[in-house]
Amino acid sequence: MPEKQNPPKLELQLNESAKLKLLKDKCYEGSSSYGTYYLYSVEQEGVEKAFFAPVEVHQQIVQHRLKAGDEFRLSKVAGQNGKKITGQLIFELEQKAVAPQQLPTNGNGQLKKDDLREIMRLCIADAIDITKSFGNVPFQNEDIRAISSCLFIARTRNI
Repeated sequence: MPEKQNPPKLELQLNESAKLKLLKDKCYEGSSSYGTYYLYSVEQEGVEKAFFAPVEVHQQIVQHRLKAGDEFRLSKVAGQNGKKITGQLIFELEQKAVAPQQLPTNGNGQLKKDDLREIMRLCIADAIDITKSFGNVPFQNEDIRAISSCLFIARTRNI
């Protein structure tokens, strides 16, 4: 009986980027003499590969609640640790086509003035979604507030 081959390991070169698709909902978590590791089954250009995610990337996958079939992009860029130049992995969520949330209208396509609270709630939710789509950018609460304010103004301009 032939022995099952392990998939090849995902290895990115410096300044290389790859679009990956998760093949399983959860990773295999284990430990070695190097510490804890997170092994993901991913697909790159139709080929199954084993991806040993660093803690930062694993946390972003968990934070974004990615599951089998979801896609993300990894880029390896130069980073500096003291005097040593190292490769750093950057996690980016692939944009999904999301249906825009429906704003309350009065039947003829005009926004209702009395639903400003609901419009603001939708703007805040959209601002949070926007900031989450940039997983490697450290947004602050003020950024979310500014984005939601811009959305609110744009959506209510003609009331």
